[in-house]
Amino acid sequence: MKKDGDGQAVIVGRSLTSPRDSAAVLLALLQDEPTEVFAILCLTTKYRVIAYHEVSRGTLDSTLVHPREVFKAALLANAAAIVLCHYVARHIMDVGLNPPAADRSRPRY
Repeated sequence: MKKDGDGQAVIVGRSLTSPRDSAAVLLALLQDEPTEVFAILCLTTKYRVIAYHEVSRGTLDSTLVHPREVFKAALLANAAAIVLCHYVARHIMDVGLNPPAADRSRPRY
């Protein structure tokens, strides 16, 4: 996780008021990642970030995630809410590759 000059996590303590806020925070955190990453932000009841947890780091073009690992991290952080993030490495998107059939068939919410 990226740290500030005092060694504190950049995103812990920040309030997220919209999906756009969540996306901005996660993109800033993950934009230089060379592989796919599945991560969660754990939030309080007032949507303040209390933890960031990288659930899975994949290969160049895939990552495996088990729901047990997602919820385990959320429960251990005493999170009231979570934000899920599946980051696809920028170089994959820049090449313009079509997503695999497994990704295209997943429901989008």
